[in-house]
Amino acid sequence: MKKLGYFLLLLPLLFAFGKNKRPQHSKYLTKHYVKVPAGVVYTKVVDGFIETKNLNSIKDTLSEFFISSTEITNNNWKEFLMYLKQEGRIEEYSENLLDTAVWRHEIPYGEPYVKYYFQHNAYADYPVVGVTLKQAKAYAEWLTQIWAMNDKVKKSRVKITFSVPTKKQWIRAARGDWETHYPWNGQYLRNSKGNNLANFKNLKEHDIHFNAQKKEHGVVSKFGNLSTNLTTIASAKSYYPNQFGIYNMSGNIAELVSDDKVAMGGSWNDTGYDVRIESEQPATIPKSTIGFRVIATIEK
Repeated sequence: MKKLGYFLLLLPLLFAFGKNKRPQHSKYLTKHYVKVPAGVVYTKVVDGFIETKNLNSIKDTLSEFFISSTEITNNNWKEFLMYLKQEGRIEEYSENLLDTAVWRHEIPYGEPYVKYYFQHNAYADYPVVGVTLKQAKAYAEWLTQIWAMNDKVKKSRVKITFSVPTKKQWIRAARGDWETHYPWNGQYLRNSKGNNLANFKNLKEHDIHFNAQKKEHGVVSKFGNLSTNLTTIASAKSYYPNQFGIYNMSGNIAELVSDDKVAMGGSWNDTGYDVRIESEQPATIPKSTIGFRVIATIEK
């Protein structure tokens, strides 16, 4: 009976730690890349849960792939640019310089971010922003070239291809086998301790104002059009990973997809409703709220 009592005491702990499986990796890649196993892609969510009555809720199935556990960082991008410069690929180097001026459009005084966000070491592990889809694809192509020269990969005769995820791949990586709006298998934006589960803009009642002239609601503050609860971008490895070990699939930065002119998942400057997995925003120009991550497929 005593052993049974100990087991019953441990059962809640075992359940708590069993929600997320240990991330799976490939022997050909670093542990920065985690496995997304083959499975279905749930795309239709109603009232917080997958619509199971309609067959259209399952649009497709996907083969396994690997994805970067964090968004591509400033440090990653610096390595990319340095390589191009050292190899004398100056035209490509120039084409892949970031638009750091994007910070002037999202926060009241963005000049320090314009000057320091990409350059300063304090932001080395923060998501790269001010990037276009064309540049993101160039980065993925560069990774493919680099890994093709890896001795272990060459000896194994495998082909590793990096790319910006498609929308379906991105949703599969974010939602996995769970059936809710958010990557943490829940409908709420805070945990039981009241901590935010993602980086998003917190709005309170006094931030919302009805503009009688325009007949619409908006966010107002002493800054004119920004919330007084100002949030900013967080490091790429922040908050809690999802079931595959992937960070920030909701919030922090919206992420580019390769087959559409949108960015998914919402950003630090979006409200909680707009950091759902299926949240989309236009991504035709660089923004301080948009970045990306890459996937890798392995052919043996």
